[in-house]
Amino acid sequence: MPALGQPKVAIVEDDEILAFMLDETCKSAGCQVVGRAGNARDALRLLRDAPPDFLILDFALDGEHDGLEVLEAVKQASPDMFTILVTGWDLNDIAARLDGIEPDRILRKPVMPHVLTSLIETSFAAKQDRRDEAGRHTTH
Repeated sequence: MPALGQPKVAIVEDDEILAFMLDETCKSAGCQVVGRAGNARDALRLLRDAPPDFLILDFALDGEHDGLEVLEAVKQASPDMFTILVTGWDLNDIAARLDGIEPDRILRKPVMPHVLTSLIETSFAAKQDRRDEAGRHTTH
C-alpha cells in the first residue's frame, strides 16, 4: 500500500475457509484486519469495538440475522464506512432484498484476490483524497 496509511478491514463471513482467504488477501494488500466475525451479533460487536475503514460482509450469514441486517445497521451508524457485500447468490435475486440498503460494492463469490485488492486500494486512495481536499478547504 502506498504512503496513505494502512486501511483497517473487518471481515464478516461464516465460511471459515473464505474468511481466511479474505483475511490473507487483505493482509497481503497491506491492510490491518481488525477482526473477523461469523454471525451478525459478533459482527456488530466487532464493528463497535474496532471500527474499520472497510467492511467485507457476507450476504447470507448463518444465524438469526443476515448480512443485510448488519449492512443496514452499519449504514445508519457509520455511513462513511466502505461496505463490500460478498455473495454467491444471483444478483437479480438479492436486488429486491436490498430495498434501499446500498453497499458500496457487491462482489460475487468466489472473490478473486486481485479484484478485492484493487477495490480496496482505489477506494482507500479516493477516501484519502477526499480527506486531503476537505483539509485544504478548512485551512484557507
